[in-house]
Amino acid sequence: MKSLRRILRLSRLAVHVVNGIFLTLLLAGLLRMSLNEPFYQRVVAWWLRKVPQIIGVKLTVIGEPVNQAALMVANHISWLDIPLLGGAANPRFLSKQEVRHWPVIGWLADKSGTLFITRGKAGAAAQASTTILQAMQGGRAVLLFPEGTTTTGNDVRTFHARLFAPAFDANVPVQPVAIRYPQADGQTNPLVPYVDQQSLGENLKAILGEKELHAEIHFLPLVYPVGMDRKTLAAQCEQQVRGVVLNS
Repeated sequence: MKSLRRILRLSRLAVHVVNGIFLTLLLAGLLRMSLNEPFYQRVVAWWLRKVPQIIGVKLTVIGEPVNQAALMVANHISWLDIPLLGGAANPRFLSKQEVRHWPVIGWLADKSGTLFITRGKAGAAAQASTTILQAMQGGRAVLLFPEGTTTTGNDVRTFHARLFAPAFDANVPVQPVAIRYPQADGQTNPLVPYVDQQSLGENLKAILGEKELHAEIHFLPLVYPVGMDRKTLAAQCEQQVRGVVLNS
């Protein structure tokens, strides 16, 4: 049964990717729509929202995503975080430069408004701050994963304070976001985390075979950085996210 479920879902996912390519060519290519056009943004959010639905994810959303220029910061467990958060909140994402060169996925990410930065080089932090700042000045929320890596989902790693600089530069609030993939016992479903040396194919194969997966997104209250420094702001957001992850 699992093998048949994998085949059916993978087939639907492949068709959905082809639809995404066609829509992108039509809207961004032929019609030359801007990323700032509401219709284009709605199409991107719809496409992202459909990905976890095809895979069999049942999503519960708690709270409301910010609808103004803001910095959103979330814990990071899986590649599934991106379509789930993109479908629910439609922010612009921050990603490493290498993703832009991935076949198909990199092109779709670029055309959907993903912001790319080069990590590990001199000036990378300043480049990231400038890129995020420009996006927020356009009125959009930008979402990043300040842990810097994926985790097992049963705890939250330290939020890197330097990534919070754009919130001060743009004078915008920060919205902490907690994401979970709970089983019946409340612990993270062990098939979901995309960690260690696992390949994307291995992770996708595991979750496609499951009858149903559950996900929760908690949009937490805005944090205004007035009177704080970056380290204090990062610690407060980290604490709020950890409180949901450990106590839900």
